[in-house]
Amino acid sequence: MPKLVRRLLPALVAIAWISAPGCGQPRVSLEPAETFHWVTQPITFSPPPKAWYREGDNSGGLLGVRFVLKGGGGQCISVLSHRLLAERQRRVAIEKLLARRDSLSQREFLRELSLARPRTDDPVSEREAAVARDIEYALDRAMTEYLSGQPGFVAAHLDAALRTASAYEPTLEELLPRIRLRPERMQEPHRWRIGYERDTTLAGRPAFASDDTLITPDGPLLYREVFWVVKGCAFKAVFQGEPENVPTFESVVNSIQFPEDDAGAPR
Repeated sequence: MPKLVRRLLPALVAIAWISAPGCGQPRVSLEPAETFHWVTQPITFSPPPKAWYREGDNSGGLLGVRFVLKGGGGQCISVLSHRLLAERQRRVAIEKLLARRDSLSQREFLRELSLARPRTDDPVSEREAAVARDIEYALDRAMTEYLSGQPGFVAAHLDAALRTASAYEPTLEELLPRIRLRPERMQEPHRWRIGYERDTTLAGRPAFASDDTLITPDGPLLYREVFWVVKGCAFKAVFQGEPENVPTFESVVNSIQFPEDDAGAPR
């Protein structure tokens, strides 16, 4: 294959898949569906075939799983949650403190109170910053009443903090500037080429998808990402590879579901 055609092939195939999604895709047999509780919102999907071996991924604020194609020269499919963004939400921590407040020593109470405080540095949006200030105010009042020996008022202020935290769920629009691919934020910006980006609907949810290119020493690879935010938790599916493996990625994405039950423990 001529060198120029090889360099242009990923971009040409990406355009073809964008213009006619689902048309003529070969059927891919996936592994049985699995459910993962990486954050409070579970995600279910069917992993790719056994030719793609599994690796855990817990880096850069992400938690999930990567499937690497055996002998594929770095081709991979990943499904990931934005763990650190999910941990910014304080509902669970405040619920825990509210339920245990009467059984904690003063030292334990003050420690749990500090853990329930929201992050106020580098907010993801003005809305998150406003919510964090309201939670912080309610927790400050709870601490003051606790140290003054007013347990009834402590419960009232903790309940106010919980209501505020529970009412806030970041949206896809709110988090997208933080989580989408930006070459200038990558270690080697010159290796990335931004392609076609669009709002869409996948897995029955609003999503944002991008079809980009990663320049490697062996030539360009397709780099596709799909983002969702469900109940305030951000997820993404990523493909890095050759055009012939796009159907496998599409099949994995089409298998994704977000179950309503969020009671599972992280795994």
